[in-house]
Formats: sequence, C-alpha cells, structure tokens
Amino acid sequence: MTNDTVEFEKSNSFNIDKILDTPFDYLNRFFSDRIKMKNNPLQSIIQDIHSTNGQISIYELSKRNFTTVRQLERNFKKFVGLSPKEYSNIIRFQNALNIIKNSDENRSFLDIAFECGYYDHSHLTNEIKRNTGLSPSQL
Repeated sequence: MTNDTVEFEKSNSFNIDKILDTPFDYLNRFFSDRIKMKNNPLQSIIQDIHSTNGQISIYELSKRNFTTVRQLERNFKKFVGLSPKEYSNIIRFQNALNIIKNSDENRSFLDIAFECGYYDHSHLTNEIKRNTGLSPSQL
C-alpha cells in the first residue's frame, strides 16, 4: 500500500507479541492470509489481471466483474493502495522481466515488447528504466 493508512478493526489487527518474536514470518503469514480470504472483493479482479499478465484494459476488467470503471478504481485504491491500471502495469512489467530473464539471446527485444503488450521496444525500455533505474543492457 502506498501513501495510505488503513485502520484495522480489533479482530483484524496485528498480534504485537507475535510481531516482536518473529516479525517477518508473522507479517508474511498475516498478509498472505488476508489475500487468500474468500470474501476479498477484489480476488476475482486480481486473478483476471494475473491471468492476462496485466494485458487487460480497465474497461474490460470492470465489464468482466460487473462493476463500473470508477467503482473498480475506488475499491482498488481502498483495498490495495494503487489504481488497477498501476497494478496491471506492475504485473505486465514483471512478466516482461521474467521473459527477458528466461529467453535466449536470439530473441529480439521488439518481440518481447509486443508479446507483453508494449507498443514498441522503446516503450519497454522506458518502463525498465523507470522501474529499475537500469538500462536493459544492465539487467
């Protein structure tokens, strides 16, 4: 979550004693359990974003999940702290990095960019620089 504070109800709050004992394990388990909750209103939306590797339009996402674009954006900001577009861009970028990392050297950067939904290789290059601070050759 970015630039947002969420107040938990007492039943949903952290156990301070467990945080002090094993902070990383406890917090990882706490947030993983929250993501897996069956009543998470964004679970199907997040699954749609991941199944398309972030290459779904927000309009199509809202249509698939029977909501308006504006309501989708409000709920996403409330529960995730990012807009659905920002989250989709992160997933799309992670997919692109994974393909770059696992592809052979004969594969062109342009092919990877098109496969991941970027307009051209310079669009992907700019995303890499923006998100990592490195040029593609430094990866």
